Amino acid sequence: MKTNNNNYLDFEQLLGKLKKEDTNYSSLSKALLIIYLIMIPLYIVITTLEYFETKDVFQIVGGACFVVSFSVFAIFFRIYYKEYKYVDYSLPTIQMLKKAAYRYKPFQLRTLWILPALVLMDLGLYFTSSFDIIGIKAHLYFIALMVLSIIAGIIVWYFKYKPIRDNALKLIKELEGE
Repeated sequence: MKTNNNNYLDFEQLLGKLKKEDTNYSSLSKALLIIYLIMIPLYIVITTLEYFETKDVFQIVGGACFVVSFSVFAIFFRIYYKEYKYVDYSLPTIQMLKKAAYRYKPFQLRTLWILPALVLMDLGLYFTSSFDIIGIKAHLYFIALMVLSIIAGIIVWYFKYKPIRDNALKLIKELEGE
């Protein structure tokens, strides 16, 4: 392993960026967790009131889809909050860098379970809206919004988090002597 002052500075700069971004990500995850925890009982109340007013079973089905979807998102953001809030920077350097590289990976296998939550949210929208052209348009707008959100997320990752991940991977290679 070669060592020089530039590697030390690179590591110190990376560590500072990691701590800052981990704190930001933790705060964002906590805020989104709180929003979903508010939305869950709110949608239970809205669904119940809407059902008693209309006696429409689709309101119950749609509301249940929303509540389950929001619950999945709440669990997801709770996991992310804990992961980013309690990062252990005292681990051996190589281990800490590998965990950081994984945290800032754009697509992780464990996030695939968000897809069923999005489908449930879309079904909730479908069942609680009218089954006319307006309901179909709302469904299409939702899908378009999700696709645009994914594209925006990838763009943000590319400019904000990819350099951090690349730097961590570079330092890992140097530490491993490759």
